[in-house]
Amino acid sequence: MKKMPLYLGCFFVALLIRIGLVILTPSLNNMIDLQIYREAGQLITHGVNPYDFSDKLEIRNQLKNNTENHNEFVNSSQVQWNNYTSANLPLATLFFGAIEYAFGSNRSFRLTFAFFDSILSVLIIVIILNKWNYRSSIFFFRNNLTIKQREYFLPLVALTLGAFSPILLLWGTFYPEHKGIGLLLILSAIYFSDSYNRNARMILSPILLAFSVAFIGLGIFVAPLCLFNTYKKGNFKQILIYCIISFVTCILILLPFMPGLLNMMISRLGLAPNAEKIPLHGSMWVLIYKAFPGYWLVIKNSFLVLFISINVIGFFRKKLNVFVVSASLLYLFTNIYLINGSLDRMNIALLTLIILLGYSKYVVFSIRLTMFYIFFGLFAFIGNASSLWSETYDGFFMLIVTIIYFIFLLTQTIKPQKESFQKYSAYL
Repeated sequence: MKKMPLYLGCFFVALLIRIGLVILTPSLNNMIDLQIYREAGQLITHGVNPYDFSDKLEIRNQLKNNTENHNEFVNSSQVQWNNYTSANLPLATLFFGAIEYAFGSNRSFRLTFAFFDSILSVLIIVIILNKWNYRSSIFFFRNNLTIKQREYFLPLVALTLGAFSPILLLWGTFYPEHKGIGLLLILSAIYFSDSYNRNARMILSPILLAFSVAFIGLGIFVAPLCLFNTYKKGNFKQILIYCIISFVTCILILLPFMPGLLNMMISRLGLAPNAEKIPLHGSMWVLIYKAFPGYWLVIKNSFLVLFISINVIGFFRKKLNVFVVSASLLYLFTNIYLINGSLDRMNIALLTLIILLGYSKYVVFSIRLTMFYIFFGLFAFIGNASSLWSETYDGFFMLIVTIIYFIFLLTQTIKPQKESFQKYSAYL
């Protein structure tokens, strides 16, 4: 199968689906999140630091009272408006400013998100076709698929995770969100860190990693994996160069917005002394909190210890490789430690988990997880489109996935190494 026509076809199909969805849902052009992104972008275009609430107060007040993006909840007070317009990291806010400067409309934001989500769809198919270790599961493919079916099976899996993914369509185009761009930066940094092209590995990857940190923050959790990939194809000197390029790039983006940015991050992570520690939105801990309101925090902290322990033990026993542990690290923070996420942010960790499992010998488990992911996504999309959905269902889904994944980690850690997999080192 020729790959380039497949990549181009994937991009245009993904883009056409998303453009059509934008055209068919004009009422969603006025989503509250979209209005917040535009307000943040307008602060940038007017030269106002979104994280310094004392910067250019007159312009801030004018923008707050602008009727074009007015939302009663967000604009109810200057404090409320300040908090919401500074809620995203600098590169995302600068990105909003660029869209606002270039186009300046609600629909343009949705179409821009759709464009980058389509690029993400292509990256997913590139990774799955070129990086997935399907040879480690060759018996599964031989026993269940014909030669012709094998040729089209992995591209189909890739398309369902990207171009046709109900969750990406729901939380990217239907609901206009930018989290797909953050996922694009994270996966790009990982992909190019494993490239045989030195410039891609030593220049492009560290810059993309820095962008992922400055855009969505979660990129920091795949940094160890990127460094590992760099070391595999280089040496410690290249790791040092990689770190310097990534660190300097990140600092150049973040430093101009300090110290207000730091205060925002402390507040958003729930580290402030007066932060309210109650699970919200689609977090799996909402269900635990409702069932055991007096003990949910004990359950959460105990599970955190168990989850970390099983990954550490599995890694040192060479049963879990660096790809699995890196995926676990991102999943741990995003979907287990944090307690107030919606599915758009949790999907970053979940989709990265599915993809990174395929890098190692767990392609079959990854495919089965994909089937569950798509099955739930279809119900979630239909439910949200018909206004019959609750974020509690998202939390239930994440709880099931977390339990399944924990059982997987546990069984991989305690079971004996199979002879047929001995050639696949836990560190390769």
